[in-house]
Amino acid sequence: MLKKLGLIFGPVIVAFGLIITIIFITPVSINNHNFNDEQRSANSLSPEVFKNQTLKERALNDPKHRFVPFFGSSEWSRMDPMHPSVLAEKYNRSYRPFLLGQKGAQSLPHFFGMQQITDSMYGKKAIYVISPQWFTKKGISPMAMNFYFSKAQALTWLKYAGNTKSDKYAAKRLLQMNVSSGLTEYLKKIAKGEKLSQFDRQKINANLFFINHEDSLFADINFRSKLNYDSKIVPNTKQLPDKYNRQELDNLAEKIAKKNTNNNKFNIDNKFYKQRISKDVKHLRNSQRNFNYIKSPEYGDLELVLQQFADTKSDVLFIIPPVNKKWSDFTGLNMDMYQKTVDKIHYQLNSQGFTNIADFSKDGSKPYFMEDTIHVGWKGWLAVDDKVSKFLSSPNKKVNYDLDDYFFSKSWTDIDVAPNPQLPIQQPPINQ
Repeated sequence: MLKKLGLIFGPVIVAFGLIITIIFITPVSINNHNFNDEQRSANSLSPEVFKNQTLKERALNDPKHRFVPFFGSSEWSRMDPMHPSVLAEKYNRSYRPFLLGQKGAQSLPHFFGMQQITDSMYGKKAIYVISPQWFTKKGISPMAMNFYFSKAQALTWLKYAGNTKSDKYAAKRLLQMNVSSGLTEYLKKIAKGEKLSQFDRQKINANLFFINHEDSLFADINFRSKLNYDSKIVPNTKQLPDKYNRQELDNLAEKIAKKNTNNNKFNIDNKFYKQRISKDVKHLRNSQRNFNYIKSPEYGDLELVLQQFADTKSDVLFIIPPVNKKWSDFTGLNMDMYQKTVDKIHYQLNSQGFTNIADFSKDGSKPYFMEDTIHVGWKGWLAVDDKVSKFLSSPNKKVNYDLDDYFFSKSWTDIDVAPNPQLPIQQPPINQ
C-alpha cells in the first residue's frame, strides 16, 4: 500500500519541491528598468501593484528619479485630460506620478504599503491626499483593509516592530481589521508591548523572503490586464495643446466640463450621474445631514503615516480636496462640521512640522472644479497641478518633524474643536 501511495503522490511531492526550489534559487533584480513598463505600473491603480514590492521599487528607484509616490484614494481614477499623470506625460515633466490607492484606500493600508518602499522614499518627495470623507465614526472598513493588505507588508513591518506607541497602535488596528494573514500571535505580542523572540523573527524573515521572491518572479504578469497608461493617459494627452499654457488649459477644461455635465444641475459628470445618482436622486436629498467626520480612528491611522514619513525623512505635500458644494447643499452635509474636520487635520499636520498643505476644502463651489460629488476634475485638477508641479520642481529641503504620540490617543480622536490650525503647539499636549 505504501508503495502504491508513493507511486501516486511521489511525483507530485517531487514536482512541488522543485517549484519551491526554483522560486528560492531563481535570481530576481529590481534594477531591470523599462520606463514604459514602469509607466504602466504607475498608472495601473490595481491592488496587485499596490501590494507588490518589486513593481513599486523598480519605478521609485528609476535611475532618473522620475517617479514620485502619489498616495490617495478614488480620486486618482478620475483620469480626464487635466489629470496629474496626463499633464506630466504631455509636457514631459521631470516627474511622473506613481498612483497608489483606489476606492477604500485610506491611511492604514497606506501605512502598511509604505513598509515595502521605505528605502525608496528616504529623503525624497511624496504627495499625499487626505480626504475628510475618510474620517467616519468607524474609520476604514475591514473589507477595504483586506482588499489592499498583503502579508508581505505586515511581515516587513514586523521585522522591526517593537515596544513603541506607534507599533502597538498599528498592531491593535491590524487585529481589529481581522486580516487573514496567520500573524495574530505576533500582532498580539506587539500590541501588548512584548518582544518578539529570536525564533519569531527567524520565521518572519524566512516567510518574507519566500513571499517577496515569489512576488518578484510573477510581478510582470500581475497588472497586465489594467493598462490605464495605454487606454487613458496617452489618449488624453492628444486633447491638450502642444505647449503648456495655463489659460489655454483652463479654457479647454471648461469646454470639456460643460460638454460632460449637461444632464444634471450639480455639474456632475454625465456618466457618473446617470449610473450612480439619477435613479435615486429623490431619496438622496438630506441624506448626509447626520454625517460627522470630527471623531474617527482615522486620525490615529493618519498619525501612523506621518510617523512613517518622519522615519523616511520624506518631504510631503498634503492635498485636502473639497466636496461639490451644489451636491452637499442638496444632501444636507454640515459644512461647519466639515471645516472643523479640516481644522483638526491642519492642526495634526502643522503642529508636527508638516507644513506643506494644499487646502482646497473651500473650493467646492467653483465652476467645474469637481468632477462628481467628492472628486476633483477638470479645473480642480489644474489647481492641484499648480501646487504639485511647483512643489516637485523645487529642490528637496531638509525636513524637521516634531512628532507627538498624543495624536494616537482617544482624547484627540474625540476632540470636537482643534486649536487654531495655523499656530504651532505652545504647550504640547500630554502624551496618552
